[in-house]
Formats: sequence, C-alpha cells, structure tokens
Amino acid sequence: LHQLILASATYQQGTRHPDQEKLLNADPNNDLFAYYPVRRLTAEEIRDALLSITGELNPKLGGLPVMPEMNLEVALQPRMIQFSLAPAYQPSPTPGQRNRRSIYVYRVRGQADPFLEVLNQPITTDSCEMRDSASVSPQAFTLMNSDVMTDRSIALALRLEKEAQDLARQVRRAFQLCFGREPTDLEQRKMTDYVAEMRAYHAAVKPQPIRYPTEITRSLVEEFSGQPFDYQEILPVFETYQPDPKASDVGPNTRALADLCLALFNSHEFVYAY
Repeated sequence: LHQLILASATYQQGTRHPDQEKLLNADPNNDLFAYYPVRRLTAEEIRDALLSITGELNPKLGGLPVMPEMNLEVALQPRMIQFSLAPAYQPSPTPGQRNRRSIYVYRVRGQADPFLEVLNQPITTDSCEMRDSASVSPQAFTLMNSDVMTDRSIALALRLEKEAQDLARQVRRAFQLCFGREPTDLEQRKMTDYVAEMRAYHAAVKPQPIRYPTEITRSLVEEFSGQPFDYQEILPVFETYQPDPKASDVGPNTRALADLCLALFNSHEFVYAY
C-alpha cells in the first residue's frame, strides 16, 4: 500500500499548478488534490536527507537496530526503571553502524532523541494516528545550533573539498546536492563572499575538541535504608569509539565551508517539500 501511494501521480505532483485560472475554478481549496500542499519534511526525512547529501548514509537493508549519536547531556542523564537507574545511552561505535536510515534507529521508551523529538517525531508512550507538524522556535535553534547539524555540515564540507577544487565549484556543488539546481549569479556571489568572511573568523577562533567519557558517577538512595550512595558506570563504547568528524578535526577553510552548508541546510528549500 505504501508503494502504491508513493508511486501514484497524485503523491508526486508539485505544489504549483500549471494553470492557476483553471485551478481556481475547478478546485480552489485543493479538495480534489489538484496540487500537493507544501509540507515540511518529517524528522526522519530530514535526518536521512542530511546523511545522504553528506555521503555518510549507510544504505544497508535490514539487520539489528542502530543507536545514532545523541546529545551527551540527554544520553547520560539518569533514567529510572524499576527502582533503579537504566544504563546510559551509548551510540553504535562506528559511523557505518550508526549512520543508517532512521527506520532502523532503536527507540528507547522514555528517552527520546532531542533532535528528532523537536521536529515532531511521535513519542513512544502514546499511539499516534496523525503526526503533528508544528513550526516553533526550538526547531530553528536545533537546525542551526545542534551537534547533529554541525557534524553534518562538516561532513558535507569535507565531501565538497573532495569533489570540487576551488570555492566557486564547491558552492555550485553544494547547491546541486542540497537543492538539485545551480545557484543563481547572486547566490553564487553572496555565498562566496560569506565563506571568505568566515575563513577569517575561523582562522582566529579554534574550537575545543570533544571528549567522550568512559565512565560516569551515578548517585542513588538505597531502597530499604534510605542512605545515599554513589557508583561508577562504565561506558565501554567510548573506549574505542569512532566519532564523526568534528570542528576541531578540520582546518579553518573547512569550517568556513561548513558554515555555508549549515546555511543551506536551514533554508526553506531544503527543509520543505515544494
């Protein structure tokens, strides 16, 4: 049924009808689906699109669920289960394992991925007959400032540097990958100037490396005595963890190009389906 719907002519229609006068007379409210309404991509579609464009997506089909990288503050926060603390969330150890399609992502009940949650991924505690599609300020902050977006921007910048030799070609390639089109002359000029400006900034500002903890201290209260106690939880995944490229791993030119990629990722043309 899903294949039938997705392959139908109605589902694949564009958002702009070729004959506006005829549209106003025949279907002014789009009750008959004369065109496809503009919609924001779902949380999973945005994540998968990012990984695909950056070249990080592992297209493998089937297999066990994967654990993508999550904001460390959320991943390591205490989570109660049956009068005790649940083990800390630990991502899959290699990029090839964790950067798979979102349909294979393991979902922990009571611990939502903040990146997907803010983009209206349904929660696991209630049934969902229809997904919400609200547009709120935290979504804009997440798409601009989150670690997920920073990592994807750096990954795309590294891809652009491999596939295009100079900045002008890199800008064109970025538009091709993100929007499926060439940049206009004005876009080309503004994006080139922006990258040059950010190169000067990043040459003066060096990011700090991210360190992953191999153990954390947990605090609990003993059920029968009521006495508090601490214990160390070992995080074995981070002992041999292979992180995605971070800002501290690349030079100022790459970070400047990543800022361009981040701007494109935040555009309506990328986030919305027209």
